[in-house]
Amino acid sequence: MPQIRTATLEGRPHLVAPVTMLTTGVHEGSAGAVLYTPAELAASAPHWNSRPVVVYHPDQWGSPSAGHPRIFDGRKVGFVFNTRFDASRNRLVAELWIDPTALERVDSRVLTALNHGMQVEVSTGLWFDSDDIPGSFNGAHFDGTVSNYKPDHLAILPDITGACSIAAGCGLLAA
Repeated sequence: MPQIRTATLEGRPHLVAPVTMLTTGVHEGSAGAVLYTPAELAASAPHWNSRPVVVYHPDQWGSPSAGHPRIFDGRKVGFVFNTRFDASRNRLVAELWIDPTALERVDSRVLTALNHGMQVEVSTGLWFDSDDIPGSFNGAHFDGTVSNYKPDHLAILPDITGACSIAAGCGLLAA
């Protein structure tokens, strides 16, 4: 079972939990089926640090970005830190620093899952460029290869499957 530890951030205790945010391959999200390459995942790693962690994507709350005071006040439960590309497993991994008080207020189901060591779906909130050239990768069709990631947030999805799902190797506590 992945280790969750407690650390202090902004003078408050936070749960620090491992997450796999994306894996190399084809994932179908809001932009359709797109290919994420190892080089672009690796290049994006430092840009994820200090991005907010929210429960559900902010567009469900009327904002395209988590960088809005209303989202910070009502949906943010933590931050992404220590992001790196794990080349041995072709995946983008990080630590989520989660304020348990905020999480209890926003969606206690996630806190319950963490306390029981259960994986939870996640989804990246990012903008990117696509070459719009279709192809296939490991038998999966894609509509374009994406590059130049501009991370905005990581969404925890307590009851929705993410584009890079737990079954595909992603998720909170997917180590």
